[in-house]
Amino acid sequence: MFGYVIPDKNNMYIKDFNVFQAFYCGLCRALSKTGSQPTRLCTNYDMTFYSVLLHSLMGQEVTFERKVCVYNGKRKVSVAVDDLSRKMADLAVLLVYYNIDDDVKDGKRMRAPLKWRLALRKRRAAKRLPAIDAMMTRRFDALRELEAANCDSIDRAADQFASLMRDITREFMPTDPDIDDFTYNLGRLVYLMDAVDDVEKDSKKGRYNPLVASLGKCDNKRDFLDKNREELEFLLGSTYNKMVGGYNLMHIELYEGVLSNTVYLGIRMQIERLLKGEEKCQMTRL
Repeated sequence: MFGYVIPDKNNMYIKDFNVFQAFYCGLCRALSKTGSQPTRLCTNYDMTFYSVLLHSLMGQEVTFERKVCVYNGKRKVSVAVDDLSRKMADLAVLLVYYNIDDDVKDGKRMRAPLKWRLALRKRRAAKRLPAIDAMMTRRFDALRELEAANCDSIDRAADQFASLMRDITREFMPTDPDIDDFTYNLGRLVYLMDAVDDVEKDSKKGRYNPLVASLGKCDNKRDFLDKNREELEFLLGSTYNKMVGGYNLMHIELYEGVLSNTVYLGIRMQIERLLKGEEKCQMTRL
């Protein structure tokens, strides 16, 4: 469920790209410092975007420091450093852990060793963010119940992850209706994009997918997309428009270039790729 909230690197100002890269490297470094090297695997573009978003909304400017990166030829890179970034590292671990746990329960046993490797780091993150950990347990359990019942309501299934993203944000800052609209529909969109991305694999392997439960079996992704194009374009398009509507009403000053590029260009680009039936969404490489 990661790799959909990414910037459009080709249409990004260099100054904004440098900021995004510093946040990405800051997340990676925070994961390493607060855990072990394997926890760096929890670094992803989606959490980097979310970190930039929270820093902006909370008015928290980071300090950019030059640090040696062992994964980049031991060259020095710019790294975003502050307490909130370390909390984002804990949040990244929790999201990745619960996502892997859900995959393992779905029969993806190859992911079980990674779940085991993250177990200790997950417990540490849960101690520092107990309310969010409890929230994730509740939402993922509810989603599992819907999956077990083969729920044919796309809205009910998508609501669990959408509500999770909204409620996580509320843990960091006061409730705001525009921020709620944005984060809820961001979570909903990620869930729907993941469902479209995996529709053929899930259908053939007998795994739950809300699109299959609602629209029928998928033997070939392109045929499925063609047959249900109007429905899928409405699902993704309406959710995207609601997300953008919330974003337009939010007060964004810090790191606006990074956020606007991702919201207006990057995510839209991913939706267009998905609806073309690409096997896997392409990811911008830093």
